[in-house]
Amino acid sequence: MWGVAQIILALAVTCGVLAWLLLAPPASPPGGTDAPSAANEAVSLVGSRSIRIDPSSPISQKLDVLTVKATTITDPVMTVTGTVAASLRPGVGKDKDKDSWQFNSPEVLTAYTDWQKAILDITFTETQAMRIRELAVTRNSAQTEVVERLRKLVSAGTDSLKDLRVEETNKLQYKIQGDKDVYEADTAVRNARKTEAALARQLQQAGLDPGLITTTTSEVDLVMAEVPEGKLTRVMIGQGCQAQFFGIPGQIFSGKVVSLSPVVTKDRRTLRVLFIINDPKDQLRPGMFAEIGLGTDARQVLRVSADSVVHADRADYVLIGTGPDEWRITEVQIGELFGSELEILSGVKAGDRVIGKGAVLLKPVIVRAVRTPVQGEVRP
Repeated sequence: MWGVAQIILALAVTCGVLAWLLLAPPASPPGGTDAPSAANEAVSLVGSRSIRIDPSSPISQKLDVLTVKATTITDPVMTVTGTVAASLRPGVGKDKDKDSWQFNSPEVLTAYTDWQKAILDITFTETQAMRIRELAVTRNSAQTEVVERLRKLVSAGTDSLKDLRVEETNKLQYKIQGDKDVYEADTAVRNARKTEAALARQLQQAGLDPGLITTTTSEVDLVMAEVPEGKLTRVMIGQGCQAQFFGIPGQIFSGKVVSLSPVVTKDRRTLRVLFIINDPKDQLRPGMFAEIGLGTDARQVLRVSADSVVHADRADYVLIGTGPDEWRITEVQIGELFGSELEILSGVKAGDRVIGKGAVLLKPVIVRAVRTPVQGEVRP
């Protein structure tokens, strides 16, 4: 009996505790105040892509504010790896007055040789077409004179009408044959031009400019590099460059961009860029590799601390000051990294105040802001 009473007592105590836990009122927060609202947070959104930072908050003490300044530099816009694609080699021996092209691959050499032959074929076929046209006109004129003279003789009764008909037939035959010869000569010219154009495109796809090959001297070499598709806007014809060849350490060769390939390579998604590199001492050879700095002309750029740029989703952002404690989240296009500074291609201007060190602490707020659709914006 005593064991049963203990069990009943234990069950009663357990039920009492459960009832108290379920029915007891929730505990009040310390001090009897509510949790702080979003408006009282240290960092809060105050508009479309804008935030406010409480100057008295601990996070505000960890942020550095910098001013964007424009500086003149000659540092390259980007660096790529290239190779000497073609070199006009001076002649030797009996052919010392005849320079010859050397290329970095047999396929390009074959295409260049065929292209040269195609140019000669155009000249030959054009000359032949002109002569054939002249022959057709001369033959037709001569036969016309024969027919006219014979017609007069037939009228005078000294020659027969049969002879006149024979010469008239010959005249028509000459006309037909002449038109055929002219058409075939013109067709040969068109075919020669098509062949030359196809071979020229083949050289272009290999990265070489046919027009440049015909005008380049032996004091320069043609160097080719491949620029990623995403950086095409940073390359332009006439842009200065500097090359350092692995086989000639410690020496810098200057040059410029002279040609851009008309197509982007399908497999690597790159654009072939052709440079002229000055080589007065004839030190370079086809196939040599180099590290090429693109865009070495003096230019003004905007730089910010690398700490100022925050990457969110698929874009880069900086925080630009719009008031004492307010900052606008601004998307920027970045360039090359120079030490601890990043070149800004667009998005900021000289004189802007931006957050430098500590900007990454605000990334959660930046992500939330850029993912919130702006009024009137349609998100995919």
